[in-house]
This record gives sequence, structure tokens and C-alpha cells, in this order.
Amino acid sequence: MEYDEFDGPDGVPIRVPTSDGYRTCSECGGDCYPDPSISVDGQGARIAFVCPDHGAQSILDPFEDQR
Repeated sequence: MEYDEFDGPDGVPIRVPTSDGYRTCSECGGDCYPDPSISVDGQGARIAFVCPDHGAQSILDPFEDQR
């Protein structure tokens, strides 16, 4: 799988799949934005992609292929 990389909080690089289906709202088809807060729960980081009108649409673990 191919990934894009962007800077997250504190300059930590965040990787997301190049296929951008995870960024599309299932209700309105609009572009979702990455939630700036990253939750680390002992099992990896999670990034939520949120539609401003319809809430969270997908949650990614950018490190899932490294386990």
C-alpha cells in the first residue's frame, strides 16, 4: 500500500493511504479533515477524519502495517 505523509502534532510525521476514499463523507460526499488530536491507547495511534456537517467518517491507524 502507498502512503502520503504530513506533519502531525509536534512535527510527528503521519502517514495515510494515498487512496483518498477514507476522506470522503458517506452522507454528503464532501472532503473530511484529519482531527488534530491523536489518541494513543497502547495499541497504536488513531486518526479520525471528520466531516464538518456529519461527524467522524473514518479512523485510521497509520502504523498498522508496521506491527
